[in-house]
Amino acid sequence: MKILITGITGRVGANVAQNFMERGHDVWGFVWPGDPQAEKMKAVGADIVQGDLASSADVNAAAEGQEVILHMGAAFQAGGPFTPEQYFDTNVKGTFNVLEAALGLGDQLKHVLITSTDATMFKYPECGIAEPIAEDSLPLSSTDWYGYTKVLCEHLLNRYYLKENLPATIIRFANVWGAGEILNFRQFQLDHFLQQFEGRTDDVGKATYEILQTEAAKDGGVPRLIVARDANGRPWKKHQIEVRDIVHAYEQAVGNPNTFGNVYQLGSKEPFTWDVLIPYISEKMGIPFSTVDLPTNPTFYEYDLSAARNDFGYSPSLSLFEMVDEAIRYNSEGGGGIIPTKV
Repeated sequence: MKILITGITGRVGANVAQNFMERGHDVWGFVWPGDPQAEKMKAVGADIVQGDLASSADVNAAAEGQEVILHMGAAFQAGGPFTPEQYFDTNVKGTFNVLEAALGLGDQLKHVLITSTDATMFKYPECGIAEPIAEDSLPLSSTDWYGYTKVLCEHLLNRYYLKENLPATIIRFANVWGAGEILNFRQFQLDHFLQQFEGRTDDVGKATYEILQTEAAKDGGVPRLIVARDANGRPWKKHQIEVRDIVHAYEQAVGNPNTFGNVYQLGSKEPFTWDVLIPYISEKMGIPFSTVDLPTNPTFYEYDLSAARNDFGYSPSLSLFEMVDEAIRYNSEGGGGIIPTKV
């Protein structure tokens, strides 16, 4: 197949591209002019087309002759800062241009997949979320510019599927970790919460800050991990995903008519809780940890992945413990891969 990938130089796009190239597909990458990572993608066999997602002429030119479009390019928090106008132009107008270009391919188009995010949903209510979250469990209610523009992108794709019968699918990512990144997750670090509670002026917040200061001072003030718990002593819970499980998902979903018109949430094969994962990291890394009850809306949720499993055979394979072990090995060997990962 001939596959166009927008955002091909990102940590996800690069690995998805390499997988499809290794399977014998012709891959084109749509990149910003002057993207410093473009040469690395050329070196591994991708054809590179430069342009601006906000330009319909640029997107149409890149899409010409393609059979599959994987739209991963976006303005997002870690790549910014971006203005509201930049978010809108890149994400919303860019997605509109991609869908219009896909529509223009006619019968030649086999599939267009639009990448979305769980940032479209509010996942941090006061008591957490007890039941696994399915694709339609929560309203799309984000108001930050990244999440909100992705809500608009999902609505756009739904319109093209219903009105134009476009073979199109939405893929939502959970929080993504690349190789080695699990060890750098800020919410595993006690000093992250020290910074968060430093400015609290309420009595409970100030008391928690004092507890965190006391814990941080132990063992001569060496960096510490934290088992974060809610105010009732329940350990936090989170669902994320590693890049290789995303690669697997695209391999399974591309060209599968069962996915047309649908939205799918991706996550790792299981969620994790702080009280299980943090002691494991502590033992492996030799870093002490503290357990602290935090008077703030907790991270407590997991995803129902049954739609992706049933419709296109999504079967994430990496356990959290394997991710930790591989991250330790990855970092000890100085990293690797075709594109450096960033938190």
